[in-house]
Amino acid sequence: MKKIFTLLFAVSLFSSCYRVSPNGDEESVLLMKPLIFGHGGVDDTPVSSGAEWVASTTDYVTFKITPVTLTEKFDDMMTDDNTPVDFSAYLRLQVKKGQTPALYKNFGELWYENNIAPTFRAQVRDKASSHKMFDLTSNREILASIETDLFNKIADHIKKMNMPVTVLQVTVGAVTPPAEVLEETRRTAAQNQSKLTQEARANAELARKQAEINKAIADQSYQKQMSMTMPDYLKLRGLEIEKEKIELIRDKQNVSIIFGSSVQPTYEVK
Repeated sequence: MKKIFTLLFAVSLFSSCYRVSPNGDEESVLLMKPLIFGHGGVDDTPVSSGAEWVASTTDYVTFKITPVTLTEKFDDMMTDDNTPVDFSAYLRLQVKKGQTPALYKNFGELWYENNIAPTFRAQVRDKASSHKMFDLTSNREILASIETDLFNKIADHIKKMNMPVTVLQVTVGAVTPPAEVLEETRRTAAQNQSKLTQEARANAELARKQAEINKAIADQSYQKQMSMTMPDYLKLRGLEIEKEKIELIRDKQNVSIIFGSSVQPTYEVK
């Protein structure tokens, strides 16, 4: 009877156990809750690899120990010039390996939501609202400065709480103003571009006009210097134009050119 009782007790004990098996990037914290004797509490040694058998009265909480990125979204946040903007801020953190029991005992399972998120959101709002909308949307230096300040403040906040968490990175995403502001910006950009195009076209026309004037002056000076009559000069210019035609098609294959205006001989260019 004693052997049977012992066997039944062992079977009952084994059947009331289960395995805790976290993934390779996780640690599980055991929460012991004795049914009859002993004291409950948090096991100071986490389950970090493989698996461990625990009593059915023992609970557990699992934490990621690899870097995780937490996202905080801000909608209609007012800037320094009273313009609502939308953006997201990203906080990359990592729980220190082997210290998840302390994290749970001191800060609970919702350690980020209850202890870091409120401070992070407040700091982001404080920094972003002190700048104008266009600085936040287009000035990368200002965003970089905000990210650096946020990193230092959150790291200092976590250090003061003695929380076993490391701050890896703070990033502020693209800042988007309201649709009407975007449309007005697009319209202004289009108007500015149109103005620049018109100014460039006008400058090109003025330049072409001046080039034609300079050419006419040069032609008159050449005609006078060579003591040429107008018909002689026009004939010379005609020959120069024909020469320019030849230069244009010198390296072309299978092209025919026509010289002159009255007699029009044709030459095959090979």
